[in-house]
Amino acid sequence: MDAAQSTSPELSSNSPEPKPSTVPTQLLREKIREYTKKHREAIRAEVSDSLRFQLGEIKERIQELDNVTEKDVAGLAARIKRRKHATIEDMYRLSHAFLQNVANIQAFNKIPGSMQVLIKELTGNDSERQMSAAECLCNLSLGEGPVCEKIASAAGSYLVTYLHSTESQLVRLCLWIIANILATGQKCASVLMKMQLLPQLWKMYCDDEIADPLLDYREDAAICLQLMSLNAPNLMTQEDRNFVLQQMADKNPTCVAAEYHLFIVFHILFTEPHIISTLYPPDALYLLNFSLINLNNTNNFLTQPQRLKILYSIRVLGNLLVVQPLIYSTLLLQVSCVWKSSITALLNKLFAFHNEHLSQEALWLLKIILHLEEENAFMQPNILESIHIFEECMPFDDKPIEEEAAAAMAV
Repeated sequence: MDAAQSTSPELSSNSPEPKPSTVPTQLLREKIREYTKKHREAIRAEVSDSLRFQLGEIKERIQELDNVTEKDVAGLAARIKRRKHATIEDMYRLSHAFLQNVANIQAFNKIPGSMQVLIKELTGNDSERQMSAAECLCNLSLGEGPVCEKIASAAGSYLVTYLHSTESQLVRLCLWIIANILATGQKCASVLMKMQLLPQLWKMYCDDEIADPLLDYREDAAICLQLMSLNAPNLMTQEDRNFVLQQMADKNPTCVAAEYHLFIVFHILFTEPHIISTLYPPDALYLLNFSLINLNNTNNFLTQPQRLKILYSIRVLGNLLVVQPLIYSTLLLQVSCVWKSSITALLNKLFAFHNEHLSQEALWLLKIILHLEEENAFMQPNILESIHIFEECMPFDDKPIEEEAAAAMAV
């Protein structure tokens, strides 16, 4: 099989490059609405408990939060800069304003020294103000490139350091800020990559011994790694790739956030064919078994986790078979003895989802399998007659998984 056939459809020279990840506008609006609703309820509960406000004052406070203008933000930014200190109320109002629109973020960013005040509160000894500053920076990181670049440069080392904090809420907020920075672009992400971010995220992602749900950061770490992997050709050093290669098998395929694993590994390692062609047998077997677990245990193709599992299992298997064709006999053995099935049954399961995009991927895998069958004289009788390819497939209307990777993190 020639080199042109040795890559998945996604990596072929004729296919478009994945689009840079962007923050979905609709998702952000939904988060804004959800955030506003929760804080309105919190305000009402607070008022009810303390009896500090009358009904008119409650309404006035809610309206004040919902109508913070760019001028208000600029005034707040100038005030905290002048005082070299931000109160919890200041940061609460700013945090809410950043969620309202990007213009408020830009207004804050135009005041020199204002962000340094937030970072000062983040690194201070007052835990309550530290948390407020983290929330404020999280929503500020919903801004565009220049804002995130400034956050990464000024606060990046603290964000990475606080991933070791015993305060779970602070750790999670730092992960969300990191995710927003990674989603903004290569320049911002490269600042964080220089701070040994990858090994720390990987450890959090693969820690499947977590007992306390509050300390379970696997999903958030996975999103960061997913965003990082999308820019792997530009961000990853050889040292980074070697780390992923050595630690790849640490993830349990049945544990939380396992659906991201093959996506991450594929974008970091499979863009380098020489790495895959020299995989040690245990690592190749791990990827093969991980893919088979995904394909056999996923019975639908509707949700993002299901699509991640199935699509990237196909791509990993296909590329493995191309660069290490001898593994095909192991694949046949595993499918037959472990899963009590057959290659044709596995392919028919994929075609039975009636999804146009998935069927194209399955056809690509079938082409590789037919080549190996012929080359190794395995040719099973009537293999093509046993394959059921449906003419009418459901159009793949959903946006590509690569675009779904960017999830705006807000509080």
